[in-house]
Amino acid sequence: MKRFGSSKEQDKIIRALDRQERQEAFQRDRFFRFKLPEIHTQLSQALIMEKIIETDNPAGASDALLKGLRKILKVNEFDLKYFIAPIRDIVPRPNPISLYITQYILEVVINDPSVIDVYGTDEDIYRVINDIISRINMKFDKAEEEILQQLSKSKKLTPGSREYEIALDEYFKKRMGEPQA
Repeated sequence: MKRFGSSKEQDKIIRALDRQERQEAFQRDRFFRFKLPEIHTQLSQALIMEKIIETDNPAGASDALLKGLRKILKVNEFDLKYFIAPIRDIVPRPNPISLYITQYILEVVINDPSVIDVYGTDEDIYRVINDIISRINMKFDKAEEEILQQLSKSKKLTPGSREYEIALDEYFKKRMGEPQA
């Protein structure tokens, strides 16, 4: 007789969830590495134009925001979840990158000497950030899909092989420029 809830089944589910989480983190990192300059530019402009960040030195506020964006590239999954914990329930199914940037603005950017004040509710700030991240992500996903279609036409490359990964990386660099380190 088969027991439900056995350790083998639980281990299998845990491995699948871990694999899914690692894959999502990889996708998020790749998106962020290639789109960091665009995200930085659009976020800086939107936050100042929407009057969420009041500043007498836009370049200083932009630099403070850029520091936070670069931190996302280096943060591990635990630290990311810990940092966004105070606002993780702000909206249903939030984008972790948008949550991180929102929390960074609420905790770090607000204390920057070039920032006079930050206006709006946590949800308002999140929505402005998430709109920009979502727009850029949609363009990125479309470009990624086109790259994958090009690679699928090649009979020499098999998905998962080292040659496939190298070709994928080359197509990304050709299409989107060099990733940020």
